[in-house]
Amino acid sequence: MTFHEELLQSCPPPSGSMFGKKEDGSDARLNQAKFLSELMRTTRPFCFLRLGDMELVYLLAYQNRRTEPVEYDDGPLSGTRGCGNPGLGAKYTERLWQAYERAEYVDFHEKNWPNEHLVPRLALERASGSYRNPTKETSLLFLTWTESELKQYCQDRCVGFAGAEARLLELLSQTPDFKQAATDCWPEKAQIFYHQVRNDGRDLDANLDLVKEDLRKFVKAHGLDTLFLSLGGGAKILGYELSRELGICCFDFGAMARALTYSGCDGNRVARSPHSPFLFRIPFTAYMDALEKAMPNLAPAELLAKAHGQLLLEVLKKEVGWTFASWEFEFSSENVSAFRQAFKKYKKRYRRLFTVSLAAKTERNGFLHFCGTHGLTLEGRVFLLLFRFKGFVRRCLGQSA
Repeated sequence: MTFHEELLQSCPPPSGSMFGKKEDGSDARLNQAKFLSELMRTTRPFCFLRLGDMELVYLLAYQNRRTEPVEYDDGPLSGTRGCGNPGLGAKYTERLWQAYERAEYVDFHEKNWPNEHLVPRLALERASGSYRNPTKETSLLFLTWTESELKQYCQDRCVGFAGAEARLLELLSQTPDFKQAATDCWPEKAQIFYHQVRNDGRDLDANLDLVKEDLRKFVKAHGLDTLFLSLGGGAKILGYELSRELGICCFDFGAMARALTYSGCDGNRVARSPHSPFLFRIPFTAYMDALEKAMPNLAPAELLAKAHGQLLLEVLKKEVGWTFASWEFEFSSENVSAFRQAFKKYKKRYRRLFTVSLAAKTERNGFLHFCGTHGLTLEGRVFLLLFRFKGFVRRCLGQSA
């Protein structure tokens, strides 16, 4: 059993959603978001960090001198199965520990199920005068802050968005669909610049300090006041270090880049994201147009996986300014209607890719199985019937052998 598995087994099972309910502590979280904005406006350098459950595993392993590997891989190519990782190996844990001890504000994410039970075991010595979320209910602050504060904070500032979804966000932000959907949270009076991290973030572990130098040049070239970093575990280390070295505000933005682009998959992998914050929908065609421009070298199976991730995102449970895990589906009339509209566009656009390779066929079969299981499409229901029939025949043949 790995150290990560040991930690999870030591936690009581979640009683509901992995991330709790938005309404619990919403007023306190709104007040804390306003307080965070004031700190960001008045303090330089300033660094806001969040404690992800995977970074927490690294820190606890480091604290407990557990030396076995706690590395994560990118998981399978799949538009239907969720997968995520911090993008960093355990060799960076000392820098990670320092960032969490010294950053001006750390959100310990206790509303995330494992963190609620594991954070009390962490023996960080936070810097004098620093801040943290005061209660469990005021954690997951980046969700509320983006919904309620991002637009006003960025007005008349020079800000940058960096990460695996940066180019996608840049392209989408220029479209009428985005401008209409994002009007409540996207700043219209700000100087905004975008930086796509090298290798789409795939080699972050090997190239962390090269990525850091790229970001340094990006900040200096545009005279950025604030940098929003969506870079997994790398955002914790580089956000803290660059805030000091450049005298700027760095914000560990994480999955909010996916929320602003309405992405079902992380920008740096071809698997569904483990959780998906929601702010607004972007039509399937508008999204895929921007995706194909931002990532022109995707193989057919990879492009199908990205498309399938978008289709499944339509039926994921949603609440503005909140997030749900990749398996928390809600087949409401609104979600199913959005899925079916997108599905029509998908069939017309990507039919040519369904059988071009074994990988594409495998990816397509996984999607059909999902559709059949949930009764979403005729093709899916037929596929599932055939799949079950073949399984029945195999069992019969096995019993008669």
